[in-house]
Amino acid sequence: MVDLFRGRKWDLVGNRWLWFSLSLALIATGVAFWGVRGLNFGIDFTGGGLVTYQFEQAVPQGQQTATLARAREAIQSSGVDAQLQLAGTATRTDQLLVRTRVEPRAGQDSDAVLTGQRGKMLPSLQAVFPGVEEIAGEMVSPIVSKELIRSAVLAVAWGCIFILVWIRIRYFDFKWASSALVALVHDVLVLIGVFAITQKEINSPFVAAALTVVGYSVHDTIVIFDRIRENLRLRKGSTFAETANISLLETMARSVNTVLTVLLVLVAVYLLGGVSIRNFTFALIVGMVAGGYSSIFNAAQLLVVLKNREERKLTARRAGGRPVRDLAERGAPARQRVRVAPRPLAPEAAEEEASKEEAPADAQGDESTPRSERKKMKAGRKRKRRF
Repeated sequence: MVDLFRGRKWDLVGNRWLWFSLSLALIATGVAFWGVRGLNFGIDFTGGGLVTYQFEQAVPQGQQTATLARAREAIQSSGVDAQLQLAGTATRTDQLLVRTRVEPRAGQDSDAVLTGQRGKMLPSLQAVFPGVEEIAGEMVSPIVSKELIRSAVLAVAWGCIFILVWIRIRYFDFKWASSALVALVHDVLVLIGVFAITQKEINSPFVAAALTVVGYSVHDTIVIFDRIRENLRLRKGSTFAETANISLLETMARSVNTVLTVLLVLVAVYLLGGVSIRNFTFALIVGMVAGGYSSIFNAAQLLVVLKNREERKLTARRAGGRPVRDLAERGAPARQRVRVAPRPLAPEAAEEEASKEEAPADAQGDESTPRSERKKMKAGRKRKRRF
């Protein structure tokens, strides 16, 4: 495979504030749309009506997708916003479940709105499927609005905690883990912001897509972090920023190729897979692009910022005070090292030093004196000092 990035002289790390600005601009735009227009929550979160229809004959296995498409077109022609699903037994699929969005109007309650929807949908379905009958219709509460949101939030929270702990154990530093977590938050915010801008429906498949994106983003980030750690051992004379930039160029081909291969499949599913999974596929497309971008241009760049700050603190600490640049800006002179006088010796040590200086040369012994004699002379000096 041709690597178009390895060996290039691109300064990705030097332009890190540009990448941060692009991410912040996209997130700020999404949050603004979220605050003004809100999110388009689906029936799973808002509740609605549930109407069950019985087909005259069972739907064959190979015709279920086409049957759902024809039923969806018929219901949309009646002006009702609904989600459709085929149901039945293990051996026979002969029912159609229609979940409608119920928005009470002035002077009407939810039951009255649902009754009007049922009166519109049945003639439209009978025009396409002769013999279809309505066998049940009722109002239902949101099936996932509380439990699913609670479970999703807990899953993301525990996942982030486990990621933080594992990366801390693997890289011996919380800076690596915090950089990866910031990239995860970036991906989720970008995904929600794009759905707020496009007003795509947010339902239970959206939650599954968001969790999938989180897992993919961490995986890609870990690959880049491993290469940075490996190059730190090989390039002892380079700064952390230089090592990170080289590591990004070495792994960018892998990241880009992985994102492109996944996107080709997702785009094909989005265009040809049908309406029922289109929002789910769209969420995966947005999340994969955001995850690939954040791993290269956010997680690694933020790690460089944190490491540079740590290096500046260590340099200032080794210098014995604040950095010289900060002192010059404040108009204060640089701190100078002060010579410290040697500490006085204890009385016993002082007497010993004096006795050594006053002892004659023959008492000390020289190299010509035999070793045994020198030992005896040394023992005698010790006895004199003891008494």
